[in-house]
Amino acid sequence: MEKLRSSNRMVDISEPILAEDSTFTAIALSLSAVLEQLGESAKHHDYLVALLLVLLAECGFGILSASKTPKWERNTRLVYIPTNWKSQETGVYEIRFTLRNVDCIRSKLVVIPFGDKLILNIVSNVEKRRVYSMVVQTLKHVNPFTKNLCLRYMNLKEISRRFKDTIAIPLRGDILLATNSMGPNLRSLPLELRSGIARKLSEMDLICYSECFSPRMLIRRF
Repeated sequence: MEKLRSSNRMVDISEPILAEDSTFTAIALSLSAVLEQLGESAKHHDYLVALLLVLLAECGFGILSASKTPKWERNTRLVYIPTNWKSQETGVYEIRFTLRNVDCIRSKLVVIPFGDKLILNIVSNVEKRRVYSMVVQTLKHVNPFTKNLCLRYMNLKEISRRFKDTIAIPLRGDILLATNSMGPNLRSLPLELRSGIARKLSEMDLICYSECFSPRMLIRRF
């Protein structure tokens, strides 16, 4: 964690940046920093939820009230686990977060343990409280029996890409669209550009293209 806090740190070119780039011999500092915050009594589900917080940070999200450090001084790779992230009675995790620089739309990650699986739900107040969900088998991605940080996680690329493709990236796109901000999806493009693209498509391609938009945003070919 101290390495990420240092503003003058020299970065090794071979250092894993994303969580999914971690190997059996080198772990991303963002993952190492979040694991340092978990005690010896941490459960296998705790490790997976901590990983999800790192993946959210990689997609541009920040945990609310997780640090007293001013925003402009924070390292976006350094994730702080909220003290009240898990209910001691039910074991349900609840973490509130926002997209960086878009504080007007807040979201909440709700993780429900179900045996060795976790039911992930993100509730956001975008588009009348939309919900994004998926189920994860914890022991497919977490080794709770090792003390070696590099061996703590397994199949990182799979869980990273699945979580981002299913939940994090669609959520980010919807938030950017709701705030009229440019984003990495077709719906965020200006109407003039979308119409220009539509004019160049065949009838069959235009049908597929229109399916990318909600009914109120369907594009007519001119």
